[in-house]
Amino acid sequence: MYAILKECPLFRGLTAAQIEDILADKGKYALSEYRDGDLIAQRDTAYSGLMIIIKGKVHGKMTYASGRSADIEPIEAPQLIAPAFLFGGYNKLPIDVIADGDVTIMTIHRGYIFELMQNNVVIMSNFVDILSNRANVWSKKIYYLSFRSLREKVANYLLDHTHADNSVLLMPDIAETASYFDATRSALQTVLDEMAKKRLVRRDGDSVVVLNPQGLRDILK
Repeated sequence: MYAILKECPLFRGLTAAQIEDILADKGKYALSEYRDGDLIAQRDTAYSGLMIIIKGKVHGKMTYASGRSADIEPIEAPQLIAPAFLFGGYNKLPIDVIADGDVTIMTIHRGYIFELMQNNVVIMSNFVDILSNRANVWSKKIYYLSFRSLREKVANYLLDHTHADNSVLLMPDIAETASYFDATRSALQTVLDEMAKKRLVRRDGDSVVVLNPQGLRDILK
């Protein structure tokens, strides 16, 4: 377990032995096992302990007032679940967290996380970096929401993820990519097909090759 946690963003820079020493008091954390499809945590419940994926993969699900739901991109071990919601005045989970296959979750109580950050500058620095990186991700998502159409979102996404030296973007799971835009698989497929007809991009198996970057920029004008 400690070899896995060594790769976790919270403990990056520490050895497995150091992590084992930090977590020597087993009363400070809990390990839970889940099966495929199990609800690990429910939206709007108090988030009183930081969850770390020790084994397996989970995904989030957000249900809108209309009843429509959208899957949030999955995360795998040894990543953290919703670290930005652990502290603050509103520390409730924004989504349901669901197991994809067999999953093991370590939950470290919020008070002990605070204690670890006070006692270990590496953990404190890692946690600050984690929150900063999440803020950058969410700022990009908010930026995507400023676009009026899915076509604009896709154009910006392609430009943002390719460059002159590498015009190829892997898109192995188009449904997962579509959920990033809060769109359906068929809607994203239609936009990519239209771009391919105009020779802005070329579909090549699981890849999208950008043929005309300027044409994509023109969509954003």
